[in-house]
Amino acid sequence: MIKWLVRLGSAVGLLLIVFLAVLLLLGGGAKVSRAEAHIEIERPAGLVFPWLTEGPRLLRWISGMESFSPNSDEPQVGRRAQVVLSRDGRRYEVASELLAVQPPTLLKVRIDHSEFTDEVEYVLEEHYGRTLLTQRSATQYKDLLIRLMTPLFARDVERTMNENLALLKGLVEHEPSQVPPHPMPGQKSFHGCCTEPSPAAATP
Repeated sequence: MIKWLVRLGSAVGLLLIVFLAVLLLLGGGAKVSRAEAHIEIERPAGLVFPWLTEGPRLLRWISGMESFSPNSDEPQVGRRAQVVLSRDGRRYEVASELLAVQPPTLLKVRIDHSEFTDEVEYVLEEHYGRTLLTQRSATQYKDLLIRLMTPLFARDVERTMNENLALLKGLVEHEPSQVPPHPMPGQKSFHGCCTEPSPAAATP
């Protein structure tokens, strides 16, 4: 009986070693877990960028985001916000900080939690009125066991990113495209209902 228990324990231990070795080969245990997603949006970058910075809009396309409370309405480097996220039945209270803001082409955010730190980068490339939006995530998990398990949920992270971006695409494209007026040929400035009359025109 004892021999069988020893053999069983050895088999379980061997399987555990093999499992850990496979996880390490797949990238488990790395200090940084990376994910990336892309989508093309049929709108200029200037119309897409506000959806990455404004709280009411963020709540509409980031899955699990329940609240976003910034210390300033102005999207600038150093702006902080308290965010509540709900994922997999758990609620997380995290702090976000803007690390880089270059409208309408670049936004970088750091998200801090007791269990992880995530740096999220958004790059917007506009071509002929269309915007290629790329989201990159670099997450540092503080628990070694979680770092070892990252290969098991890395695909879920990327799938969630792609689903969020697809929802963002639908929301942005659903809004009317705001095209600024242009002067008529031969005009150097705007005239008519949208501009104030010149002093000469105002003179009786």
